[in-house]
Amino acid sequence: MMWGYYDMGWGLWLPWLLLILLGIGLLIYVVIRSATRSRPPESSGSAADPRRILQERYARGEIDTDEFTERMRMLGDG
Repeated sequence: MMWGYYDMGWGLWLPWLLLILLGIGLLIYVVIRSATRSRPPESSGSAADPRRILQERYARGEIDTDEFTERMRMLGDG
């Protein structure tokens, strides 16, 4: 009986198949990862919500309590 290249069966094909599938998976991962990084982060409210901006500025100490309450009052939440 002659033993040749094709007599090895899956012993030679399986590692190459796994390597190709791994490469395809890695390519898909890189594409999805780069696509999600290029999008701006989504926020729950609108980007220009003045109340949220005021609360953030107040929390950071950029404005004092009087200015915060006055501006919130002007927005109708006071």
